[in-house]
Amino acid sequence: MSLDDILESPRLMMKLSFPPVMLQMMQEACKPEPDFAVLGKIISMDPALSTTILNLVNSPFYGLSQEISDFKRAAVVLGTRELLNLAVTVTYQKHICKHMELDGYKIYDDWMLTVWGAISAQLIATRICPEQADKVYLCCLLKDISLFFLRCAAPGELPVEISKDSVTRSDPGQSETENEIWGMNHGALSQLLLTRWKMDTLNCPSLQHHHAIDEIDTFDLPTQAVILATRWAELELGSSAAPFNVLQFEVQLQRSLDMDEEAIEGFREVCRTKFQSMLKNLGISEGGEDANFYNHSIKSLQSSYFLSLELLTAEGGIDSIARIIGRHLKLSWDIVSWELALKSPHTDKYKLYRINDGSGLELVAKDCIAGEIPWQKRGDGEDIISRKILFGRFRFNSKNIKSEDRKNLKLYFRFIGQAYEHYCAKQHLIEDRAETLDTLPLGVASLDIQGDLIDMNEEMIRLLGGASISGTKNFNDLFKLGVGAGLGASWTVFLEDENRKSFSKIVCVSLRTGGMPRDACLYVSAYKQTRGGEQLISLVMEDIREMSESQIQALKQRDFLEGLVDSMRDVVLTVDRRGNITYASSRFSKIFLGRNIFDIATPSETFTGRWGPDMFERDKTVVEVLLKRTDTAGRPFEFVVSKLAGSGEKSLIVARDLTAIRRLEDKLKRQAIFDGLTDLFNHTQFNTLMAREINRSRRTGRPVGLLFFDLDGFKAVNDTEGHQVGDDVLKGVGEILRNELRSGMDFPCRYGGDEFGVIVTEVRAEALEKIGNRIRLRVEKKFSGKVTISGGLTVLKEGDTSVSMLNRVDKATYEAKDLGGNVLVWAD
Repeated sequence: MSLDDILESPRLMMKLSFPPVMLQMMQEACKPEPDFAVLGKIISMDPALSTTILNLVNSPFYGLSQEISDFKRAAVVLGTRELLNLAVTVTYQKHICKHMELDGYKIYDDWMLTVWGAISAQLIATRICPEQADKVYLCCLLKDISLFFLRCAAPGELPVEISKDSVTRSDPGQSETENEIWGMNHGALSQLLLTRWKMDTLNCPSLQHHHAIDEIDTFDLPTQAVILATRWAELELGSSAAPFNVLQFEVQLQRSLDMDEEAIEGFREVCRTKFQSMLKNLGISEGGEDANFYNHSIKSLQSSYFLSLELLTAEGGIDSIARIIGRHLKLSWDIVSWELALKSPHTDKYKLYRINDGSGLELVAKDCIAGEIPWQKRGDGEDIISRKILFGRFRFNSKNIKSEDRKNLKLYFRFIGQAYEHYCAKQHLIEDRAETLDTLPLGVASLDIQGDLIDMNEEMIRLLGGASISGTKNFNDLFKLGVGAGLGASWTVFLEDENRKSFSKIVCVSLRTGGMPRDACLYVSAYKQTRGGEQLISLVMEDIREMSESQIQALKQRDFLEGLVDSMRDVVLTVDRRGNITYASSRFSKIFLGRNIFDIATPSETFTGRWGPDMFERDKTVVEVLLKRTDTAGRPFEFVVSKLAGSGEKSLIVARDLTAIRRLEDKLKRQAIFDGLTDLFNHTQFNTLMAREINRSRRTGRPVGLLFFDLDGFKAVNDTEGHQVGDDVLKGVGEILRNELRSGMDFPCRYGGDEFGVIVTEVRAEALEKIGNRIRLRVEKKFSGKVTISGGLTVLKEGDTSVSMLNRVDKATYEAKDLGGNVLVWAD
């Protein structure tokens, strides 16, 4: 069943249509000055409604000193419009809940989102556009009525991205899917339903954009209030919301409302009090006290956030995570006896850690599956979860912990869940790479051209034994001290002869390991290379007898090391403190080696630090740059810059190419603007362009017109010749519109299905009719009369809105159809 079929079905449309009392109250709500006499008469018709409203009036939110027992007194104290908002909310809730208790669906989670959204939208609007506050309240209250309607009347028509248990919570990709399936998003559908239910006096442009948090600055203030309130509700009531995002939004809200931290906390308290009063009087339970973020102060959120940040820079593997959490528990809650299971970043196995009073951290078990962790403590605990993924569990004895401390502990572990997920995805991966390079069975050293040591890895230190701490810099002397034999005259020739680019030698000796001698054959290879204008020597040393015992091929020291780095898709660079590139993955060495990183890379606009050598002073920096591989404009890369431990003043840069990601982002942006089949503007852009051109016309005095039409005979083509031919017809119409209209001045749009709208600027009625008939004749000629158009024409009038213009041409289109089609009719 299509959306059009649902909207045209009287039986389905009646499933959630509003009772007369709701319509009467909405009509009053849309008046500039509601009539209290009318309102009182409406409310008095429903005793249960009267009781609920008076209970709300006397709730803690309003803080009245004396109880109010009649509506006239309530109207004097609170104002008729506030009383009306309460009445609309209560009636709406009771009507919705009456129809929605089906298929095990519990509406109360969605209703809580709706209530918080409406209350917070009114409060935000009171701050930024007070004259619109009451209308904003009603718009936000009704923004998701279309989703409620479909869940009740036709649940099978909801996109799969929408959870059938909580239809009002936005999911990634939901808006795109809605536009693809319905030709509009659910906000626009809500506005359409309100019109169909004779509530067209409530015109809310903000309904179409209430999830557009990323483009919030492009909308008017009432729409911004609805967007902020919608996002706030999803986060504050988000039992599965990412806690970092909650705190970031509080900062965004603080900035948007120009309020300091103390003021925004008071703002939350007002919203929370009214919300809880509303739920209590409507008989709705809030659920778990700590499930919703609004029960925690911003200071509590910040405290848990700052503690969890330590996990993002932890070094030393999962053991270090357990130690950090243990330190937090001791200092913040004085918890000294606990057990903690943490999931491996690589597998679904767990490590179990334990601390008892007075004892240190103990790794009790590893590689445990979730159901077989050998717990000792049977007391209370907390799950460590992020995005509904279990990353660990914590158990302890909670007898001596205060309720407020327990509440903050629960919040702390919610932040720990997200921080640990980030650690597993990023920091642990970096540690793994560094550990792999440092634990290779190869001694690796960097020397200057005179043969003096600059840097070496852990394996080289092991092979040289105590010589590595002797203070000697000359590598030949170090080799003699550690191994007991020199590199011979050929090493001296290699150093002194500029034409000798490589050196290799096998030295068989008796090494001491742990005080016991053992035989070893050391293969030493070195080669000269130029880095940053300087000549350096890279040296690799390997015990080939040990390798043969392990069945590893000998004499592949350089190939092995470079192969490991080159197998990474990322570009690997090392730079000195001035930014000169001293090493590059072999695939990129000819491009980058010897160049300065600050000459070939430019940071993106989001970078707020100082672009220069100072950035190497930090242990770790992540920055997006434009990297010039040659003399071209450059490509986007992400740099992860880390200090190289034990390498003096060198830093490691791992660069990831973002070109494919940026192309995908550009593609998605285009899909959000243009119709994928006809390459015309899509339904959403039609509404945006209409509003923009109407505002521009009023500002400049230049006229604007609208042509709206659909295709005669299109259904017959689809049914007899197939959808592919039908698609070709739609593409052909799109091509005609692009060819016949003025680029940049006229805006052809595919409204949905076989309906098209053309916004024509700076045009008088006569010219608009000529343009329309020119298009009509082109369509008739192109398809030999099998497909024609029927449509309506109109120009902007005094007091017009995009909705009123569209309604006029829509009616005119039906008149054109009644006249036999292939004709344009003036809506006026």
